[in-house]
Amino acid sequence: MRGQQSREAESPGFDDASWLLIAICGAFLVGFQLTEPFAFSADGAVKSGAMIGLLWVGSRFYTRLRPRPAFAAILSGMTQIILFSIGGAILSYMVAAQGGALWDARLQGWDRALGLDWLSYVRWINDHPAIAQLCRWAYVSLIPQLLILVMALAIAGRPRTMRVIICASILSGIVAVLTSGLTPAVSNFVHLGLTPADLPGLDPAAAYVHHDHFVGLRDGSLRLIDIANLEGIITFPSYHAALGAIFVWGFLRLGPIGWPGAIWAGLMLLATPVDGAHYFVDVFAGIALAVVALALSPALVERRWFEPVGRLIGRREAVPPPPAALPA
Repeated sequence: MRGQQSREAESPGFDDASWLLIAICGAFLVGFQLTEPFAFSADGAVKSGAMIGLLWVGSRFYTRLRPRPAFAAILSGMTQIILFSIGGAILSYMVAAQGGALWDARLQGWDRALGLDWLSYVRWINDHPAIAQLCRWAYVSLIPQLLILVMALAIAGRPRTMRVIICASILSGIVAVLTSGLTPAVSNFVHLGLTPADLPGLDPAAAYVHHDHFVGLRDGSLRLIDIANLEGIITFPSYHAALGAIFVWGFLRLGPIGWPGAIWAGLMLLATPVDGAHYFVDVFAGIALAVVALALSPALVERRWFEPVGRLIGRREAVPPPPAALPA
């Protein structure tokens, strides 16, 4: 344990990989916008921009003017999280607008081939209201979990692990969004035609709220994006499940103090088929995506990806002055 902490102290990692991934997400946004443009609500954009700007200024303040590495890392990490949360959600809308045949029947068939009965699982949760409520709380706490994990790792002196978490979250998010465009689905509750009256013990957090946006994007009736009112419309692979697996890994890096967080993140995984109306294969694919992202991210955060660009921009090559005019 001491050796691991010592190595982390010697190598805190860098933010470059996460910024590069956010830039890649931005490039996709520009590409889709040029192909099939959307309008944006100015009010939501201004508020989000102001919040991101304040966080970025704070991170620069604690980096340059009053150096506090832990504070700077937290603020920089939060800036990246919020920026990608917005950018990734917008990208998911643009991807969904491309249409394509729905995969619900196929995903349901994969569940059955694995011997998994989604409806029986959901009905069991429905018959145990206390468990249903606990699952709902776990599911809707995704963003607070991520922020708590980032702050805890930074305060605990684990900046490299914090950066790995953020990098893996962004990397898995980009892959999940792009994959969802190839495997669009409306999710279980809608596909099976279930209503709240069919499962009165449940109050699923995201079973139906996404549907109007998803349909509007596919039929072309929704072309105004309100950043303050974005819904999660990804079914396969489940990004909630990917983040849940990443959170379990991250909280366990904190030792015994992180065990409650790991358990709560694990509960979020169990809640994903219910409150997110996901097929079981969505969850398995999300976990697999998290494993790959976590395997790649440690190497990604060790590299200064923008250093060559910085050297190129900052280079001041000495140019010899022109020869003085010779006297006539």
